[in-house]
Amino acid sequence: MSKKISIIICTYNEVNFIERSLKLIKNNLQDVETIIVDDNSNDGTLKKLDEIKSNYDFSLFVRKHERVLASAQIKGFREATGKYIGTVDANSLDQLLYFNKLADELDKGNDLAVLSRYIPGGGDQRIFIRAFASKSINTVSKFFLRIPFHDFTSGIFLMRKSLFNKTENIITGYAEWFIEFVYFLHKKKYKIVEIPYVQTKDDESIESKSFPNLFTFFYLGSKYLIRVFLTILRN
Repeated sequence: MSKKISIIICTYNEVNFIERSLKLIKNNLQDVETIIVDDNSNDGTLKKLDEIKSNYDFSLFVRKHERVLASAQIKGFREATGKYIGTVDANSLDQLLYFNKLADELDKGNDLAVLSRYIPGGGDQRIFIRAFASKSINTVSKFFLRIPFHDFTSGIFLMRKSLFNKTENIITGYAEWFIEFVYFLHKKKYKIVEIPYVQTKDDESIESKSFPNLFTFFYLGSKYLIRVFLTILRN
């Protein structure tokens, strides 16, 4: 029997956090299917999952020759059986607790529910450079795209599975695909809601896989900005 919510966790070397994520899901969320897409971790993540598989309900898919976030998310979305689907990082522990609230918003008739740091009640308490970069990308995105949306880099969302079937071709690259995805949904008159969320310093308790060094920081940041302009050209 299919679950109401499918949560996709894309992992690469998350041995220190994967069990904590699964425990949070088990103890706090109901009617949830958990799908783990692992890009052939070499730190013991797969061994840990094998050790704890009898304690938690999850499906595991290991990709041997790919390490691209968007394609990992697509794999999870394709395998998902839930009415609602979404993604979260294995180390984003506090964000998992919001999925019931996201699902409540979809129950009200919305098509996409997103955690947002840039609406009243939200905030970003991370170190300055990360908070500044995120805010800058969102400011540029909102200025050029001209739609009533505030957090294009949130990455924490829940959507109707039916939306994925209509937008799979948009999901490419790293996580910057979400910019074009939101823009497309807005232009097609789908219902989008943002929920206030404060991203705390605790979210940075591990080294970021998004920005492991300064070069990668600016490289991925530029991909977000390029996607903004590609979105305008393609839509």
